[in-house]
Amino acid sequence: MDALWPDDPQWVGPYRLDGRLGAGGMGQVYLGTSPGGRKVAVKLIRAELAATPQFRTRFAREVDAARQVGGFHTAQVVDADPDAESPWLVTAFIPGPTLRQVVVERGPLAADAVLRLGAGLAEGLTAIHRCGLVHRDLKPGNVIMAEDGPRIIDFGIARAVDASSLTATGAIVGTYAYMSPEQIRADRAGPASDVFALGSVLAFAATGRSPFDAPTLLAVVQRILDEPPVLGGLDGELRRLLVSCLAKDPADRPAVAGLPARFAGARGGEAAVHPPRPEQTVVLAPAERTRPEPVAPRDGAADAGAGAQPYAVGARGPAPVASAESGPTVPGTGRVSRRAFIVGGLAVAAATAVTVPVLLRREDGDDPSSPASASPQSAGAKEVTLKGPVSVHALAFAPDGTSLVTAGGEGTIWRWDLATGRSTTTRIGVAEYLQPNAFSRDVKLLVRAEKNKVLLWDVATGRTVGTFTGITSYRLQDGFVSAMSLSPDGRTLAASTSKGLYVWDVVSGRTLDVHEDSTSGPTAFSPDGKLLISGYPLQVRQMPGGRTLAALDEGTTSREALFSPDGQILAIAQLDDTVRLWNTSSRQDVVTLKGHKARIQALAFHPGGRTLASADQGGTVRLWDTATATVTTTFTSHNSIAAVAFSPDGKTLAAGLNGGTSYSTHDTVRLWKLP
Repeated sequence: MDALWPDDPQWVGPYRLDGRLGAGGMGQVYLGTSPGGRKVAVKLIRAELAATPQFRTRFAREVDAARQVGGFHTAQVVDADPDAESPWLVTAFIPGPTLRQVVVERGPLAADAVLRLGAGLAEGLTAIHRCGLVHRDLKPGNVIMAEDGPRIIDFGIARAVDASSLTATGAIVGTYAYMSPEQIRADRAGPASDVFALGSVLAFAATGRSPFDAPTLLAVVQRILDEPPVLGGLDGELRRLLVSCLAKDPADRPAVAGLPARFAGARGGEAAVHPPRPEQTVVLAPAERTRPEPVAPRDGAADAGAGAQPYAVGARGPAPVASAESGPTVPGTGRVSRRAFIVGGLAVAAATAVTVPVLLRREDGDDPSSPASASPQSAGAKEVTLKGPVSVHALAFAPDGTSLVTAGGEGTIWRWDLATGRSTTTRIGVAEYLQPNAFSRDVKLLVRAEKNKVLLWDVATGRTVGTFTGITSYRLQDGFVSAMSLSPDGRTLAASTSKGLYVWDVVSGRTLDVHEDSTSGPTAFSPDGKLLISGYPLQVRQMPGGRTLAALDEGTTSREALFSPDGQILAIAQLDDTVRLWNTSSRQDVVTLKGHKARIQALAFHPGGRTLASADQGGTVRLWDTATATVTTTFTSHNSIAAVAFSPDGKTLAAGLNGGTSYSTHDTVRLWKLP
């Protein structure tokens, strides 16, 4: 359990919160205490989900169904308020390690223990199904090994079987390594889907790995769809039971109601477990790994709270997949699948699980500003060239999307009216050295570094409205600003220098902090202003105050860094021309994006949060589907790209170049209209 953060509530309903158990795509999980002194797990739903009427309707329906679930092998739902400003749900707190923790720390279970576990979990699933629910995310991290028997937790992404109006095909929720084939195909997932997951969980308990283990996410999916399970040295009745549960066709799997007796009846029989054969063990060579493996006991954030999580813990964001430039293929065809993955959640190792909800796009024409929309495709994209400054150092759209502003290297600010194409120019002072430029969120201010200080320029008038000075030794490049960022509310300015991280109050000009332990590197505020990253290696600080919450590993050598619109993912352009995605909730790597052949100089997230644009010194812009770590679109230009930005509606991508096609043309701004 982690301590409460300063902005965490002290109470949810009548429950006092004692600490953090984990963060998820649906909200935060806390350890709480009831008025009568009992320990409970409290799930507080995220504000953006609570603002969606359809979500509230679904949440209320599932709470009603989950309240009915009884039996000895589930975590009881004890209270909920779907109508609260921030809806919440409370379940009994089940002390004990997860099945994943037990297996990782102590090794696979004996055959007799696996059969006992199977009987208990099948009994729990029977209770869940009896109430008209399908769990849809049974996995080792959602099984608590309590003293009096196993418990199934996490009803947060269960779905009422008859809720056809709210549970459509095309929506998958679950963990890849334990998904059923019908879930991956985005077909309707009924009770038989939980039977498939049960077989995978028990295989993990008996062998120490998923029966469809593979080095990459796509390989896992292919094995689930097309290949038999790898069950190592299992034999006898245990093997036969697992093979029947893992049948590809739901109709061929046994009914869950009869499984408790079958598992119990198999105990003491011929079931045995032998070590897996070496040739069946999947090992990633160091050169094949694109990111560090997570700490073993963490099954997403689920293990952080042991048995206390009523929901799958996963923040909205991308899922892991081996770096590639081609999307998922349709088995047996080699063609790129039309169903583009859109994943919201945490990622873990490539050969393990993904604790996230997954949607598969079935129709075209989605709103591009929606988090669940498809990435823009290059087909049909239109290019517009604007004549601007000699070179572009910063670029941004106005919040209403009607205009575009750029900061030029010759000391100018250009603004275009995008409806008419007309431009106006404001002249400001020319910087002595080429240093970072950035616009405020409302594009009313330009922030520009000048040696060891930062100047704020009024975009409309070209006048300086603030000067913030760091170290004053004035030795060449001593204290030069390498990056700076304005907080979203415009009240705080942070700048990375070789002498430390400076934080100033914009209104008064007062120096708030100097963090000498964080030098150089990128600097960026999160969209809500509560986090600030900076330095080599990157450090994540809580704002205000600057307390260090996390530090990325020493190998993180970054040029640019940017938070996703929801603040859950940090994109880092590294010195090896790759982009590293890091989850701010789980504090784990997600995936590394490979493909650039030149230095990456700019990053931008699509407003929906799924697509990331990265631009390089060679003039190439790549649009990444962060759900699959694949490139969906590539744009090229005639010169190095210094800045990129998406329009607020997500329908236009702008790029600022370091020079035109010739010295006199000044065609330095490109707009790509995205279909």
